[in-house]
Amino acid sequence: MHRYLLQLIGQHGCKVPANPALDEAAAGLIKAWELYGSASAVIMFVVEREEVNVYDQKLLEYHIKERNSAVCVIRRSLADVFRNGKTKSDQCLFVDGLEVAVVYYRAGYSPKHYPTEKEWEARLTMELARCVKCPSVGHQLIGTKKMQQVLAEPGVLERFLPDKDSFQRVRRTFTGLYTLDLGTEGDRNMKYCLQAVKKYVLKPQREGGGNNIYGDEIRRILLKTPESRSQFILMDRIQPKSNKNILVRQDTPVSECIDVIPELGIVGIIISRGDEILLNKEAGYLVRTKTMDQEDGGVFAGRAAFDSLFLM
Repeated sequence: MHRYLLQLIGQHGCKVPANPALDEAAAGLIKAWELYGSASAVIMFVVEREEVNVYDQKLLEYHIKERNSAVCVIRRSLADVFRNGKTKSDQCLFVDGLEVAVVYYRAGYSPKHYPTEKEWEARLTMELARCVKCPSVGHQLIGTKKMQQVLAEPGVLERFLPDKDSFQRVRRTFTGLYTLDLGTEGDRNMKYCLQAVKKYVLKPQREGGGNNIYGDEIRRILLKTPESRSQFILMDRIQPKSNKNILVRQDTPVSECIDVIPELGIVGIIISRGDEILLNKEAGYLVRTKTMDQEDGGVFAGRAAFDSLFLM
């Protein structure tokens, strides 16, 4: 769409680089299905029971089918897996009688997805099965805010990137990340934060957008239950440069050129068998842009819009 619009105003559409993220995601799931080694097995999307974010999920499902018509995709909730899932002696997972090669979690990353012990039991069943998990519980925990903060501590990143040039290049991309664990260091970081809350972002161990805490709300949360502060990490608030652009949303006047902030995310695919890395590659990108007055930008939450890169 953006290439087409650029051509209408006499710009070269090639300044918007190709983005293979959707095709690469489909290819990654198919590769995992192939590695499992059963032509009759399925890819299972784990979704919320009252799923409302269905459209991008279905688009990925269609791309999988277009790339390999032999692959069948099913959609089940954690409750469905609890009721109708079972593992056999060889640890193969079957749901509604269908063998599952790949479990792809579009739910299961938020506490609200586990309202009862049944959902936790379903997650444990899938984790112990031999099907490929996307992500496994280990990979999911690696992506938590606490792990980001720990990796930023002196000497930690070097354990995983022993080459000095590599870890220095990676470390230069970090912003300030600080522990709030109970103890001397956490006390000091909390003191600095309360003196200048607008300089920081308070981050809980949550995914999915709309969870970060800003401004005076940080002070309220930390002083209300100081004994629970270790469930958060503290981060220096990034102060990005703004751009002028038009945000096209149902609730935004399209004729108004406003100050916006774009955010670039790089998509990656990794497949591993224990410590053996079978595939690890960059696989496209995602750009979302929000207005300057929004602290936390999320497309589905209604505070941002999908965008494209424009190469200069």
